[in-house]
Amino acid sequence: MSHPTPPQAMNCLEFRRLALADPQHPGPAALEHEAACPACASFYLDLRQQEESLYQALSIPVPDGLADRILLGARPRFMDRFTPVGVWLPALAATLVLALGLNFMLPRGMSPETLAAGVIDHVIHEPEVLAIDERIPEVKLVRAFERGGGEFINAPAQAAIQASYAGRCPLPGGGTGEHIVLKTPQGKVTLILMPTKPVSDALRLFKAGLAVSILPAGEGSIALVAESDALVRGAEANLQNAVHWRGKRT
Repeated sequence: MSHPTPPQAMNCLEFRRLALADPQHPGPAALEHEAACPACASFYLDLRQQEESLYQALSIPVPDGLADRILLGARPRFMDRFTPVGVWLPALAATLVLALGLNFMLPRGMSPETLAAGVIDHVIHEPEVLAIDERIPEVKLVRAFERGGGEFINAPAQAAIQASYAGRCPLPGGGTGEHIVLKTPQGKVTLILMPTKPVSDALRLFKAGLAVSILPAGEGSIALVAESDALVRGAEANLQNAVHWRGKRT
């Protein structure tokens, strides 16, 4: 009786091909390889930083009325007499595409993979936050959730969510979110509220010794990070029963 041949592990060349083809969404298999290969992890970190810099640059809004100003100023009067329409019209069209087309080129949101990688880096580099062992005032927790796009369903739901830390934090690709450390009977879970980072799909993975979950939440997304998948899923269930997200899509 023949047995199916197990799939071969991804090599570095294949990982880099996938990462370059789609830096925001290389796929779970690629992320597993990156987690086990320091060289590819360094390569992917540099690539993500370049992508995030480009994302921030393209996110600069186009000033109101720019198209009208271009149309009014693009054809000097002397061109009416000496320049055929066929010469200046293509140049004008190209200018309009450059000025207005950037809005259509902007990514509507970062992929769950890109957010997961950035969140993991953030959590790993702030171990002192997890070490804090106190209960923050409920009013501080409520305000953090409000800034992150969430509100507690009722008072009992609010009382059921306890946290040892709540503060602002930078987000992958720019912007600011809420960094919260939830206290549960099973252990601590890091929660990152990202109201300006929408994702269309959920993602769960295990990387760098941490279980990570990225989920759509209202107009943005949230990330949950812990040492085990059971902790993450338990926190997911608690939040689902306790919090309503503004602009809820899930």
